[in-house]
Amino acid sequence: PEGCAPGHADSWGVGWFDDDGQVSLLRQTGSPVDSAFYVFATETAGRRGSLSGPARVLIGHLRKATRGVVTSENAHPIRVDYRRAGAARGTPRDTLLVAHNGTLRAPLLQTLREDLGPDRDEARSDSDTVVLAAWLGQHVAGGSADTGAALVAACEALVRRIDQAAPGRPSDAYTSLNLLIAHRAGLFALRQFSGDPAYYTLLARPGLPGEGAAWIVSAEPTDDAPGWEPLTPGGLTHFATDGNVHTTRVA
Repeated sequence: PEGCAPGHADSWGVGWFDDDGQVSLLRQTGSPVDSAFYVFATETAGRRGSLSGPARVLIGHLRKATRGVVTSENAHPIRVDYRRAGAARGTPRDTLLVAHNGTLRAPLLQTLREDLGPDRDEARSDSDTVVLAAWLGQHVAGGSADTGAALVAACEALVRRIDQAAPGRPSDAYTSLNLLIAHRAGLFALRQFSGDPAYYTLLARPGLPGEGAAWIVSAEPTDDAPGWEPLTPGGLTHFATDGNVHTTRVA
């Protein structure tokens, strides 16, 4: 956006789910260009026969910090472990990996902190994405057993909280809610912004033969391959692991 210097070198993160639904996440401060650990992370994600297996759902992020100090804990994607409401004690937790592009402004951020409650460590985080990810996880935990349906309901609830936090003034609540959310069921993408649509982009293209990916989603094209198309604002799109794609309007 206007007034921001170029570059996203504050931190990086790479997370993935393998064929068994097991999750891995590696994050570090600084630029990936200067990090041998980043090379290790990306190579491990694609390595067959490794302990966790190759990535079936992969998410990566390069951070330009706008809210929250630069630490590995604030690097995206943010890991959210949760257990379904009413699940028996000892039931395995499920996981979301959340990456966000944009800034939550004070009215919305305070609303989400209050929804989480004072006992949640995430509610006291200086990172708006940590707060948002925890809020989404809380709603998914209390929602449908179908993760896609639970995320749709969570995003719809988020839109209602925006209207309540800053009635008729979305730009007072956030700059962008562009989200990539990885789950063992696939990748979910939301494109939603209050202004500057040329900056807050999300695009997708189908994988090419030999890429081993059904779909690739990114804030901007990562190559010159054909097929890149912008995602429709206000829609939550599920890129399932079987290659199916479904979009539900949430805003």
